[in-house]
Amino acid sequence: MSSLITKFADDFATLVEMHPQNPALVVNAEVDPKIITYQHLDDLINRCLVLFQSKGLKPGDTILALMPNAAETLVAYFTTIKGGYGFAPLSCNSTKRETSRWIDLVKPKLCITTGMVSEDIRADITDKKINLLSIEVNMQFDWLPKEKCPLILGHLPRTYLATSGTTGDPKAMVLDSNRLWSSGLAFTRFHNLRDSSLRFWNYLPMSYLGGLYNLGLIPLCLGGSIVIDEPFSGKSFLQFWQTVDRYDISALWFVPTIVRGLLKMTGHLRKEDLKRWGGRIKVAFLGTAPIDMVTKQKFEDIFGFRLLENFALSETTFFSSETESNIKNRVERSVGEILPYAEVKFVAYEKSDDRTFELFVKSPFLFLGYLESNGNLLKPFDDEGYLGTNDCGHLNENALLIIDGRKRDIIKKGGHFVSLREVEVLAEQHEAVREAAAVAVKHDFYGESFILFIILKDKYVASSEADISGFIHKNIIQYKWPEKTVIKKEFPRTANGKVMKHLLIEGGN
Repeated sequence: MSSLITKFADDFATLVEMHPQNPALVVNAEVDPKIITYQHLDDLINRCLVLFQSKGLKPGDTILALMPNAAETLVAYFTTIKGGYGFAPLSCNSTKRETSRWIDLVKPKLCITTGMVSEDIRADITDKKINLLSIEVNMQFDWLPKEKCPLILGHLPRTYLATSGTTGDPKAMVLDSNRLWSSGLAFTRFHNLRDSSLRFWNYLPMSYLGGLYNLGLIPLCLGGSIVIDEPFSGKSFLQFWQTVDRYDISALWFVPTIVRGLLKMTGHLRKEDLKRWGGRIKVAFLGTAPIDMVTKQKFEDIFGFRLLENFALSETTFFSSETESNIKNRVERSVGEILPYAEVKFVAYEKSDDRTFELFVKSPFLFLGYLESNGNLLKPFDDEGYLGTNDCGHLNENALLIIDGRKRDIIKKGGHFVSLREVEVLAEQHEAVREAAAVAVKHDFYGESFILFIILKDKYVASSEADISGFIHKNIIQYKWPEKTVIKKEFPRTANGKVMKHLLIEGGN
C-alpha cells in the first residue's frame, strides 16, 4: 500500500509537462476573470520558494496563512508541499484569541495575511517575533520575486488544521501533505476521473480541507481546473447556476446546506432551466454531514444528475463513497462502499440498552496525529494501526457502509466542524457562568446546530442571555455561535453527576 504514496512535486511536474497551457486556476470576478495555466502556476510556485528562502525559512518551518479564498492562498499552499514546509491556515475572520492560541500551538516562522485581518491581530503577530508578510489578493503576484528556485527536497511537508476535539483544548491535526495529494489521486482513480476538462467550483473555506483538499488538490490530480470563489453564503444561492453557466463548471462538491438551499429556490425557477443547468454537471460529490434519502432523491430528480455521497474524517480523508454502480443499492444513512485502499473494523461498546459498534479505519492516508499544546504529537491509533472515528456504523448485506450515529459531541454545522466542548469551555470563562452545556439539535438549513445552556453563579443572577451571547460572539468565529443561549437554574443529571443533555432539550428549548 505504500506504493500509493507519491510526491506532489514529481506528479505536478508531469502535469505541467502534459498540460502546460491548460487552465489550472480561474478566479471568479465580475468584470475580467483571471486565468492561471499549469505552466504559470508552476512558475508562481517556484517564485514563492525563493520568497520563503529570502525570509530565512528552512524546509520543515511552518507558514501561518490568515488568508481568504484566493489563488494566492493555493499558490502558498502548493509551495509548502513542493518545498517541504508546514502550512497552518486559519480563517481571516478568527478572533484575536483564536489566532493567538493557534500561533502558540503551531509556532510559525512566517505569517502571510491580507488587509482583511485587523491591526490588533497584526500587532500581536509582530509582538510574537513572527515575520509578517501582508499581501494584496489581486492576482498580480507582485509580492513574489521574479527569479525562480530549484526544487527543494528531503523534508516532510505538513498541513496543520485547527481543532479542539472533545476536550475544548486547542490541538492541530497534523497531515502529511504528500499523503493528502496521494489520497486525492487514489480517490479520482477509484471514480475513473480522467477528464482534464473537468472544472470544479471551489466555494468551501480554504482554512479547512474542503477548500484545500476536496476543491484544491483533487481537481489538480486529474489535470482539471478550479474556479476560486469566496466561501459559500446565502447570497451565493442567488447566482449559483449563473456562475455554473458563466464558467462552464462541470464538477461540484456539495454539502447538505447547499443542497437544501438550492431545493428551496426551485419553486421560483422554470423546470426546463433546472434540467438545462443540471445537464452541465458531469460529476457531483456530496459530503461533510449527514443528509436524508428523501432530500437527495428530490434533488436528483429535479436537476437530473447524481449526488455521490462519500464519508471521511479530516484525519482519514475518504474511505467510503457511492458510485454510479453501487448507488442503486442506496438506503437511509448509507455512504457508499469502502474504498479499495481502506480497511474498516467495528468494535462493540455499550450504549444504553443497545449493542452498537464504533467504526475504526486504517489506510495509507491517515493523518500523523494531533499536535498538543505541550508540543507532543498524540497518535490515537490502536495496536493494529486503526483510528477510531467516534462514529457508529455497520456494513449491510450489499457491503455498503451505514452510519448509525455519532459517539462524540462534535457536530458539522453547514459543513463546518464545531466542537461543542470548545464552546462550553469558552462560555465558562465568562465571569457570570458557573457551568455550560452545548446540546446538538437538528437544523432545517445547516443540518445540525446547537443550543447553549448555562447556569449562572449566584451573584450574577441579573445577567442575561444577551450578555453571554455577546461574550461568545466576540471570542469565537461566527459559524460556532449557538442558535440561542438559555439560562437554567440547574441541569438534569445522572446519579454520577453527568449532565443529561437530551433532557435539557426536552425540558425547555
